[in-house]
Amino acid sequence: MVQRKAAWTGDRAFWAVFAGVLLLNLSTRSLFYNFDGVACAIAVELSDFKHLVHGNHLGYGVVAWAFDKLWRLFGYQGQAILTLQALDSILGAFGAAFFADLLRRQGRGEREAVLGAAALAVAHAWWFWSLEAQVYMLGALFIVLGAREALSDHPKPFWLGLWHALAVLGHVGHLMAFPAFAYLLLRKKGIREYALTMASVVAAAYVMAGVFAVKPANLQELRLWLLGSAALGVDRGFNWHSTPLGYSLWAWSRMTFRIFTEFVGRTGVAWSLGVVLAAVPVLAALRGAAEKTRESLFWLIWLAGYALLFIAWEPYTIVYRVTDLIALVALATMGLQGFSAKARTALLAAWVLAAGAYNYATVVLPSSRFENNPDLVEAEWTKISTPPDGWVLVNGRGGVYVPYFAGRRTVNLRYFDAPGSLETRLDLIAATGDALFVTGRTLEQEGLLARLRTYGLKPHTAAPALETFRVARAK
Repeated sequence: MVQRKAAWTGDRAFWAVFAGVLLLNLSTRSLFYNFDGVACAIAVELSDFKHLVHGNHLGYGVVAWAFDKLWRLFGYQGQAILTLQALDSILGAFGAAFFADLLRRQGRGEREAVLGAAALAVAHAWWFWSLEAQVYMLGALFIVLGAREALSDHPKPFWLGLWHALAVLGHVGHLMAFPAFAYLLLRKKGIREYALTMASVVAAAYVMAGVFAVKPANLQELRLWLLGSAALGVDRGFNWHSTPLGYSLWAWSRMTFRIFTEFVGRTGVAWSLGVVLAAVPVLAALRGAAEKTRESLFWLIWLAGYALLFIAWEPYTIVYRVTDLIALVALATMGLQGFSAKARTALLAAWVLAAGAYNYATVVLPSSRFENNPDLVEAEWTKISTPPDGWVLVNGRGGVYVPYFAGRRTVNLRYFDAPGSLETRLDLIAATGDALFVTGRTLEQEGLLARLRTYGLKPHTAAPALETFRVARAK
């Protein structure tokens, strides 16, 4: 008698999750275009490796450049922002697929593993940042691989060290997974090999990036590169992005729910539904954490490690919390173990469908609409309302939007706060015979309209709700 083959195997589950999540990610294109993603796209198109190897996330820019070049080998001639978005969609899909494999290896069963991965994929933070060009999904993929290795029956320190190193090269914040990995390896006495492997790979990558790409001329340039986001101010001094402790704890705690659904800014039924959908997996995770098993303690240490950093550094920034979703969804699936298999499947499926629909309607679909990105509207308006050889005054995301989407040279207002500094720069441009423009929306910056009226400002082009002005000294 021929035995019937099981409907699911580890490989089938893995590839089913990957294909399904990738299709989900590619079905809607985000037009949110975060600042860092556009800046990376610019560096990719220029092959500007000095800026691609960012001190806080060394590896993403290089991977993005290689992925973009691969597209162009097959004839793609468009902007790199699209290839970077596709890259993140693939990274998010692979991360979810490996997470399904992790759950399966921890005894969840095929259906629960697949549905657990689906829950991760449709959670607000994971889904949205799988659609955007941004660094965090690269590190998320490799940290999932590290967790899968660490939780295996016989973890291999070398592979754990390698996966962790690659996650750190995705973003340096993943160093905070060290306590969780060390907790499991202390029993195996492999912590030395793991730590040495991780440190060696990370150090070698930074040395090569410094020697071949950044090439710092002095210690100050080296310092600025390594500080990365902590030295973004105009004065390039060290600036830790912290807030008062009370607010930090509140923002971090609220973000623990918001990574599942974005209920902030909603009202009425939409707000209530978002809160409930966010609270359910958190409560299930608390139930799973109460089990006090080897796995649950690992995930709790994982969450605590990341919390040490991200309560102190921008607790209000959602993308830093993508990694928390891995631990919380894993704990939530543990918290369902007291129910029958059918009930677990039904509960997971119901949450995936409800949260997926909610996040699609409230976050994913709105971010795909051109009119919902006023900075993009402004950049496209600048492109049609100014001459190709003109200069444009910009602020905020306009610093990357206008050169990238409009193809115009810019004067970034963030560097001209000092009295007389802007006027001096405008005089230098005028001396070359070039024209300079500013949009009505940019003029909304505090104090700018009065400043430019004193210098010289006259209407240039107008359309419904849009206008552009020529900046030139009054004669």
